[in-house]
Amino acid sequence: MAQGVSEGAKSVAGTTVDLKRVNDVATEDLLSADAVIVGSPVCFGNVSGEVKAFLDNWFLKFGVFRDAKMRNKVAGAFVTGAAVSNGKETAMQAIHAALLMNQMVIVSAGGAFGAYGASATTGPDSPGIDDKKLESARALGKRVASTGAATGSPSVIGQISRNQNLDQHASETVVDQSGRPAR
Repeated sequence: MAQGVSEGAKSVAGTTVDLKRVNDVATEDLLSADAVIVGSPVCFGNVSGEVKAFLDNWFLKFGVFRDAKMRNKVAGAFVTGAAVSNGKETAMQAIHAALLMNQMVIVSAGGAFGAYGASATTGPDSPGIDDKKLESARALGKRVASTGAATGSPSVIGQISRNQNLDQHASETVVDQSGRPAR
């Protein structure tokens, strides 16, 4: 899913994407990004522990919450879950809540791709990340980058943290730190 989000963001002229594991994101990554797309595996209807710690660290470690340093940056969310009714929407809403607390502007994949972001069912009895799910991930990345470009903020940050014990689901974020869209 992160690769699809990254591909979609890169399809917007002048956008550069930096894809990272959440544990590898530094304060400067967040501050230099104009947009952030966070992804997570679903764990009991919520985000993974790694993603929760990452979002908590916006206040505790990175110091971006206190002075609203992420204010008006564009953001989005995507998740993977083992089953159809696994809590994918509530996990995306948990990500949205953290992004809204940081005064960010949330963008979904739009259209038929989902009101909250992009998601895929990846359990043993599921189709996995098929072309349709990849297309929704690309749509999310493109829409976040396009919205960032339209508001003068085209940079996207990407972060991934992988929990091998959760059906290979990835906790992911996409960030574009350097590119500016062609005008």
